[in-house]
Amino acid sequence: MKIRDVVKSGAFAVLLSVVGGCYDYPPPPTATMGETYTQRKQDGADKLLENITDLTLADAQCIAIKNNPTYIAAFHAVNAARMRYLQAWGAYSPTVDASFSLGDKQSWTRKPYHIAGTPSYTEGITSSVGLNVNWLLFDGLSREFSVLIAKHNFNYQKMLEDDEARTMMRAVAYAYNTVLLSIENKRIAEEDRDFQESSLRDTRLKYQAGAVPLSDVLNFEIAVNAAETDLISADYQYETAIYALAVLMGYPEGTFPKTLKFPSDFKTNFTDLPSVDVYLDTALANRPDLKGYREQLEVAKYQMYQTWSAYSPTVSAYFNMAYGTNFSRSKGWEGSSHNGDSSYSESPSIGYGLTADWMIFNGLIRENKIREYKANLAVAEFSSAAKWLEVVAEVRTAYANYVQSVKQTRIFEKTRDLSAQQRDLVDEGYKAGNTELTRLNEAQRDLVEAETNLASSYINIQNAKAQLDAAVAANSASYYRDPENNAPGELKNTPVALGDQSVPASESKETAPAQAPANQSMIPPVTAEDKAKVNSEASAPKAPTPTDPANPANPALTAPAAGAAKSGLEAEAPPVPTQPVAPVIPADPTKAPEKK
Repeated sequence: MKIRDVVKSGAFAVLLSVVGGCYDYPPPPTATMGETYTQRKQDGADKLLENITDLTLADAQCIAIKNNPTYIAAFHAVNAARMRYLQAWGAYSPTVDASFSLGDKQSWTRKPYHIAGTPSYTEGITSSVGLNVNWLLFDGLSREFSVLIAKHNFNYQKMLEDDEARTMMRAVAYAYNTVLLSIENKRIAEEDRDFQESSLRDTRLKYQAGAVPLSDVLNFEIAVNAAETDLISADYQYETAIYALAVLMGYPEGTFPKTLKFPSDFKTNFTDLPSVDVYLDTALANRPDLKGYREQLEVAKYQMYQTWSAYSPTVSAYFNMAYGTNFSRSKGWEGSSHNGDSSYSESPSIGYGLTADWMIFNGLIRENKIREYKANLAVAEFSSAAKWLEVVAEVRTAYANYVQSVKQTRIFEKTRDLSAQQRDLVDEGYKAGNTELTRLNEAQRDLVEAETNLASSYINIQNAKAQLDAAVAANSASYYRDPENNAPGELKNTPVALGDQSVPASESKETAPAQAPANQSMIPPVTAEDKAKVNSEASAPKAPTPTDPANPANPALTAPAAGAAKSGLEAEAPPVPTQPVAPVIPADPTKAPEKK
């Protein structure tokens, strides 16, 4: 192929791209365009997790921002709005039209034989070439307002894209945390099943030896089945959670490889947050949906201004140039005396000038249109104000959610450790024959409940982090799209530059959410006389504590004073009998207590 042909082909391709519009983009996954799953065509989207063994939340969010079809659609909607903005600038340019015409007209006359005259035939060939230029010079600033409207609509669409990323990242975090919760619930169910199976084996041996009744064996068999049911529920929860996460990540397989692992580093220490005012200021400055409402407010404002342009005259300039030809010929029929003739003419022309149009009256349409757009402006203003209040409420709700989740987690950690210690003590007592089976069932049930509550509280904190990040729009889409800013396994859930402004929870009134008012009590208040009476009775000498004849080593517990019981005040707690040495509570609540 010659170089000249290559140049011609390239020039033709450029011309087509300019005329037809050039907009290239990666298509959606091939599988999503098909009508079958088993016979679907696979492409790069099916290899998103090819080199990942441990899927972190950061990895999931990076993959979702690049492959989620809903977010990609929002990205292309921004490009469409940008093209509309560029179109608005085209109104400042003159319009140039070219025209060409070529025609042939033939006509003839036929006369009957009894009518005098000569039949004739006429043919006319005409052609014309024209160039028309029109340029709008002034339209009452309507074009200027159209450009501003298109610009703010473009900005509004960008805010929608950012808000789609914000809400999608929150949804990914929720789905990811649901996967972690299901893994924890499965672990709890497996530990419960193992304990029940171990107890069942020991109880069967005792039953065979005649030490326990058959009901104890049946009790543990039922408990094993209940634990198996909880295990099946946890597997189902895990299955549905990874389905939801795979959809958000745009993974055509719809599920994850069974070899994929999820890290369990979410059980960490939790610190106090900065003041809620910092988060409020961050949210009101960064929230893309609030910015979108403000952009719509600007659009409504310029639309109202544009209605005033209808009172202005419209001035345009024009220039046209044309060149026409006309060739005609005529002749008579064969055998007639008319031999025919022909003519040719050319008609070039040039014209230019100004035109002005001015609407004087149109039945108050312009006035009522102004009122309409003023009302639309009021709607946009109050909608923006409502969104402002909504953002404030979301931030305060997310902040309070995080605070109460941390407080509950610290309590649940202690409750879990105490429940594990209690279960082990009751289990030892049951094996020694000193504790009822029902008490062991209660202790194990309390431990499972404490484990479940603790696991849920850990996940609640992670969800609260995601909720708070989304409420303040801490990270933009570019943050999740850039792997260098968001290294795999590194979770950054605190807005930048907020850590230096943290205050202790005891000094921040916002770290203690408001409490509901207490119900009105029907118990009369305690008076000063009642307190004095209780104090005098407490300071009076008491008789020696009697001993239990059956067990002299353990003194009988004395009953509380009658006065304290009548007054409803709390009396001094009786001494607690000495207990055996308790197992050491581990620092990590997920480990079993260590016995001394």
